[in-house]
Amino acid sequence: MNVQNIYDILTNMKEQIHVELSHPYVKKFIQHPTIDENKLLYICSFLATLSLEKQKLNRCALSVMLVQTALDTHDLVSTQNVRSDDEQLHERQLTVLAGDYYSGLYYYYLAQTGQLDLIKAIASAIKEINIAKIHIYNKQSNDVHDIITNFLVAETSLVRCLCNYFEREEWKELVEHASNLNGILKQLDALKLNHSSLLLDYFKKIGMKDEQISELLYSYTHDSVTAIKRYLKSGLEINELLRNHLFELTSSLERLENVVGEG
Repeated sequence: MNVQNIYDILTNMKEQIHVELSHPYVKKFIQHPTIDENKLLYICSFLATLSLEKQKLNRCALSVMLVQTALDTHDLVSTQNVRSDDEQLHERQLTVLAGDYYSGLYYYYLAQTGQLDLIKAIASAIKEINIAKIHIYNKQSNDVHDIITNFLVAETSLVRCLCNYFEREEWKELVEHASNLNGILKQLDALKLNHSSLLLDYFKKIGMKDEQISELLYSYTHDSVTAIKRYLKSGLEINELLRNHLFELTSSLERLENVVGEG
């Protein structure tokens, strides 16, 4: 597949996702959700290697990304105690409902194409993700490695279930490692900008400093960087847009880790 073809698929999918996310009531009261464009690239690149009808490819990609957006939207919900009449409580309730709305759309679109088994697979992945996030949220473990393992489960479960459904083991490993690095890089960016996240809040609650958090996160990139480099040299069909992204992703993480190490 050439760059223009995958670019056209991505452009079309982003337009469809934005349409679905632009419910007028939701737009009026909460921040418009951000699409994880890297995960969209992974999903569309994988699906484009299959012999799927255009409608099924679009519905698969749209459904998975709507679920991803729903999960990301729920992550925006504040856990601070507020009064029952507080405006923040109202916003929190609307954010939860918006996430539920986005999630519900995936049932609708997959049911339209008769992909009931995929609905079950995605539902199982959602359950796995929620269990992993609850484990982090409860902050009952002092084992940071256990916490990061749960974080990575949450980052990879959707793309893994999609590859399992279509029985593509090589692609499953590639997109899992790419999703690992994508998730870790987002945490590193949030740390640098002093932004909050479920994972960073846990680390800070147990007394870790920013430098310690960075070093720990970088230590979890090594296996994924090595695996992705191996796939880039293999005969796996990887479109040029994804290939360039993966090269930049691995290279940027290695550069950043060297800077941190020198510091």
